[in-house]
Amino acid sequence: MCNVVANKLKIIAAIALTSAVSWAAAGYAYFNVAKGDIAATLYPLPPLTIEKLGSTEGPELNSLAGKPYFINFWASWCVTCQAENIILHSLAQQGIPLVGIALKDSEASALQWLKSYGSPYIINLQDPDGVYAEAMGVQGAPETFLIDGDGNVRFHYQGLLQEAVWENRIKTILDSLSVRNER
Repeated sequence: MCNVVANKLKIIAAIALTSAVSWAAAGYAYFNVAKGDIAATLYPLPPLTIEKLGSTEGPELNSLAGKPYFINFWASWCVTCQAENIILHSLAQQGIPLVGIALKDSEASALQWLKSYGSPYIINLQDPDGVYAEAMGVQGAPETFLIDGDGNVRFHYQGLLQEAVWENRIKTILDSLSVRNER
């Protein structure tokens, strides 16, 4: 009888240990600030094949040639995009050019979302079928790309753009591109 109880306790302990290790690994993966880095290399931005979102005002994308800027894929159905919008507004207030692309969203829903949460973007575009997003390698929303002044993707981040990611990863790359453009 004691052996049966001891064996059951060993099994329970093994399950508890396995569970704790699994939860610890999941927590590390979730809170690791570099978890969304999927490309920090140089490759050309695919030709733009999408249109402006509704009758939104703003410059044309070609006005950004020669300067670094960001492309952010977002959607009205994306809860994470609501949280990310706060940091995007902060970046826009610092003068960082942001191009927003509404992903797989209806024009009406996307425009209503921008009205409700505010647009941090200098240019608002739409990709209702996700064709351009697929060409960019987008898996979902939100995803953010840093484009250099030559039209090349310098950084691609999947998921919620957080302050730590901005400070520790993206800002450094942007600063190096800005210094290069000033020369």
